Amino acid sequence: MQRMVPNKLLTCVSALDKSRLEALIEREFADRALSSSAIKVLHRLRTADLVVQPDDVPRDLVTMNSTVRLVDPIGCEEWELTLVYPEEHDPEENCWSILSTVGAEVFGHRIYQPTRAKRPDSESASWVVADIPFQPEARNWMTM
Repeated sequence: MQRMVPNKLLTCVSALDKSRLEALIEREFADRALSSSAIKVLHRLRTADLVVQPDDVPRDLVTMNSTVRLVDPIGCEEWELTLVYPEEHDPEENCWSILSTVGAEVFGHRIYQPTRAKRPDSESASWVVADIPFQPEARNWMTM
């Protein structure tokens, strides 16, 4: 008899993100050890319950190039960031690489899920994904 986990939110990743990110990590770390952020991203990619095509990505899922609004429910702070590829990393513009600790932490989260992302200018490390104002898949901007 299989034991069911009540109210478990299925983890999900885009097939496009999976193929691109696995290739990126393979290239970036071809001649050196994986960083903790790369390990976290690979773990999320490889243990996802569902791998879906871009058209089937849930609209509440943080994918590559998504803009995410995080809220600290205790300190009442907000933080909006965009999850980008390493070449576009620019924290001053709130663009965080998937291979940064922040990017690796928010990738694959869903609205209302807590995350332990750490903003450099804040003491808070307890954020909740409050909104995804922009997700490429929601706009049908992704193709294989």
